[in-house]
Amino acid sequence: MKGPRPAQIKTFGAARFALALAACLFFFYAVPAVDAQTPSQRPTSAKTQTGKGPAAVVRPRLLIGERDPLTGLDLLRARYRAGLRPTDDLAGRALTYLLTGDEEFARRAVEEMRRTRPPERAGSRTYPDYVRWSLAFDWLYNYPGFDAALKDRVAGELVKAAEQMLQDQAVRDPELAMYHNYPVRYLTLAAFALAAVEGHPSVESKAAPLREHARKVFDHILDLTELITPDGGYHESMDYQRITYAPMALLAELRRTTGQSDPALRYGVFRHYTTTYLYKVLPDGTTARDDDNEFPFMRSQDNVVLGYAVHRFKDPYAAWALRESGWPSTKDWLIPITQFLWDDPSVPAHDPARTTEAELSRQHLFRGVNHLVMRDGFGPDSTWIQFNSGPYFAKHDHLDQNHFVIYHRGYLATESGADYTDTESPHYLNYYRRTVAHNTMLVYKPGERFFWAENLWPAANDGGQRMDSSRYWNTVRSREDFRRTRDLWATGEMEAVDHAPGAYHYARGNATRAYHPSKVELFTRELVYAPVRNILFVFDRVRSADPAYKKVWLLHGVNEPTVAEAGSGRDAGQGGTTYADARAFTYEEGRGRLRVHTLLPRERELTKRGGAGWEFWTPGDERGGAWGSGQNWPMDPPEGGPLPSDPYLRRMWKTFWGESFEKLQPSNTRAVVPAAWRVEVSPAKPAKEDLFLHVLEIGDRADRRTPPRVLLVEGNNFAGALVENGTLALFATADVPVREGEVTIPDVESETLLITGLEPWAKFELQLSGGRAGWGGGVFQGVHKWQFTGEANETGVLRVPFKGQKDGRLRVRRIS
Repeated sequence: MKGPRPAQIKTFGAARFALALAACLFFFYAVPAVDAQTPSQRPTSAKTQTGKGPAAVVRPRLLIGERDPLTGLDLLRARYRAGLRPTDDLAGRALTYLLTGDEEFARRAVEEMRRTRPPERAGSRTYPDYVRWSLAFDWLYNYPGFDAALKDRVAGELVKAAEQMLQDQAVRDPELAMYHNYPVRYLTLAAFALAAVEGHPSVESKAAPLREHARKVFDHILDLTELITPDGGYHESMDYQRITYAPMALLAELRRTTGQSDPALRYGVFRHYTTTYLYKVLPDGTTARDDDNEFPFMRSQDNVVLGYAVHRFKDPYAAWALRESGWPSTKDWLIPITQFLWDDPSVPAHDPARTTEAELSRQHLFRGVNHLVMRDGFGPDSTWIQFNSGPYFAKHDHLDQNHFVIYHRGYLATESGADYTDTESPHYLNYYRRTVAHNTMLVYKPGERFFWAENLWPAANDGGQRMDSSRYWNTVRSREDFRRTRDLWATGEMEAVDHAPGAYHYARGNATRAYHPSKVELFTRELVYAPVRNILFVFDRVRSADPAYKKVWLLHGVNEPTVAEAGSGRDAGQGGTTYADARAFTYEEGRGRLRVHTLLPRERELTKRGGAGWEFWTPGDERGGAWGSGQNWPMDPPEGGPLPSDPYLRRMWKTFWGESFEKLQPSNTRAVVPAAWRVEVSPAKPAKEDLFLHVLEIGDRADRRTPPRVLLVEGNNFAGALVENGTLALFATADVPVREGEVTIPDVESETLLITGLEPWAKFELQLSGGRAGWGGGVFQGVHKWQFTGEANETGVLRVPFKGQKDGRLRVRRIS
């Protein structure tokens, strides 16, 4: 993947990490131990000898330690004296005893352990309970009232649950364990239980090999994080991210405090916890809707994740998100004691909206998943854009490579559909997860086959990206698994990413491999975002195997779009109205407005489609029909209920879920705004290769100013657009990096010329000539007006100041 050189990448994570490390060392070596009690009053640490030799367990050791630089007992006692208190629950009482020496808290905790038991069912939903029991076991181990019989009983229960979890197929083989929410939660339960009982005589012989197995599983998952999310982000939506990140944080801190290693020092995913929230949370405080995200508001797991970033990296932005952001959030913490342990009050909160771009970059590429976020700021009225072009890693991914979304005071370009409660529902499989529900490209081949999971039932033909393997209902298991089956996983590639702060953002994604090779030979998408003018250029090259395959450019919005200067249009059926050669359309939502100028193809049909009964229309059926043979696939009722009465739909449900399946669960969907309309742009005439060029003005609904003129610019080897008093963006129309070309410049003032697709690091001469200009006898003819010499950067982008010229002819030529 091309992109900025390492020295050019502006990040904040490394700097904050260095500061955090310095702070840790400072606390460890320089902060004096302060306590209101005398040494004789404090609970003491003790060593538990296991067998012969030097091996010993020093308690407490789970998430805290006597002299731990981050959660040492003296530091926590200072917090207690300042007025902060552990939670009034099992783990909180055990910790209060350690900090104060008040045996009443220990007695109450032990009595609760004697009176109750860990949940009978060990699993993904009960792992927080087992974490609390494990902490209490470790923290109370040296309390005299915690008698041997009770210790044996609790230790046995913890080991039994750990053994049960490690027998699950998700983590049974360490080399096949997935970086996925279920395996990570199972592992967290097991790892905490086994760490808590380490050295306890009645269970150690059984626990020791299980503990080693758990270590190997975590090592394997950590390695997968470097493949999938080395810079943060997640491959199955922000909802699954928090469900996975919270136990990952617990596992990392458990490993650190038990003296094995510190995963945060080696694996980038932890250093980028805050990065994920800074770039994946929209200006309104909801999270990005990529993939299966039905819970866009913050939840109790998010607090644990952000708390870990405050604790481990002393991150001021995480502190702001926790304490001051006002993001819609629950005040609960999934593991309540982590609030006291991790939300370090000495870390000040810093509002990212008050940063300069030198402090906090307005662009971040989440390598691995290849999600690129571009924004013009971090305030509530900022613009947020995300562009995806990367591998397909897991079941809850969508088939959406080269998809982009825009938020500015409203959901202006978004994805359509919602609800994966019953994940193999007709809506989910035929629409929501499919390409047709996203802002990317369809290439419709009649007869193309798409199937569900184990090919139990054919899915509708949406004309989109391939869904022809059961692996699309699975998750990548290892680097070797990815390498061996990369023809399935490697569906998109972010070929270039570039950013000049305050000037432009640029990306080029290649999603050719996302489509079946029998129908698509090329699909690249280039985005240029000019933040000062809030303009987004989108340029696509699409080459089909057969000119007859219908190409469709998609853009989804919440409300019905208005089409400018196009008359009344003609009825296209299925909720659609088609306009010939329409030049622009507009979406409005909330307080935002998106005006879209369609420049290429020159001859085109623009169809707006949607409204009641047609919100989720898929163009083809599952029987090989032509475009238009499909149907609408409505969302399931939010309240749940009986299966639909339609025999065909009932048979679909029962084929996947079994004959006994009769009732739909209540919907997962919460606060999701599903787009109900889309615009489809198609060439009016069939061709093997087509160019699509759109210019998107991002602004406010209340803005009454005259919009700038937007004009098409074409020539030899380049096509582009000029925005009045703004940017002239030129894109290469050839397969290989361009060495020379020319275009005619309209009589409109501009400020900047930006050219993409040039040969990287090559030097180019730009000449602007007026009057009658062109090629004659191999010589470029015309009145010379302007000349510039410059070098393309490593992504092949060249940007220069440029005012334009009436009837000017701009020539671009490589000179070295």
